Amino acid sequence: MITAGVFLAAFLLITALVMVGGFDRLNLRLTHYLQNRGSFGQDLGLGLFSYLGSIEVTIVIAALLGLALFRGLRLLAVLPVAFVLVGSGLEILGKHLVTSIAPGKAFQRFPEILPTIPHNVGGYSYPSGHVLRAVLAYGLVLYLAERWELFGRDSSRLSPILVLVIFFVGYGVVYLGWHWLSDALGGALLGLTLLFGLIAYLERKRLVNPGHADTSE
Repeated sequence: MITAGVFLAAFLLITALVMVGGFDRLNLRLTHYLQNRGSFGQDLGLGLFSYLGSIEVTIVIAALLGLALFRGLRLLAVLPVAFVLVGSGLEILGKHLVTSIAPGKAFQRFPEILPTIPHNVGGYSYPSGHVLRAVLAYGLVLYLAERWELFGRDSSRLSPILVLVIFFVGYGVVYLGWHWLSDALGGALLGLTLLFGLIAYLERKRLVNPGHADTSE
């Protein structure tokens, strides 16, 4: 829980800086830099990655995790989905309270050939819900793979892939013109806060009853 508290403090600091305009110049310069080096291939690839941070995809992943690993343990089975929903609720709250005007239409690069999943849930853009959910969902997969051997003894091989997924979701929402860098940072820090809070709880369950780790067998 100490780690979760550190990330929460960092999130609150970033939030305060956003509210006083501390990121305005950096946000604009970085978005221009990324988009000036863009291409249709990047638009398409990062557009596809953006789906991985949507609430629809992350809810499915969280539900599958709960069913696969925690069968018969009702509270544990619903926790992944509950945390994704709580994170999305905090996203909505932030986007109504924290003044961070989203990038304008001139910055939008999401390819028109891809189906659009609406992601505007408030008046502002802070924090990024896509990044928040990606950190929470794929971070949880990473933890369960490493500590609960979700995919067997070779689970550690997934670690670089999951880290890259989170990175590209964050990179994508900035490159596509949906969010500023500060929005992505806020989403990542809030996601890490929730993730480590959940991990702390699961670790206690794991140590008290190690047999829980074998419920998927």
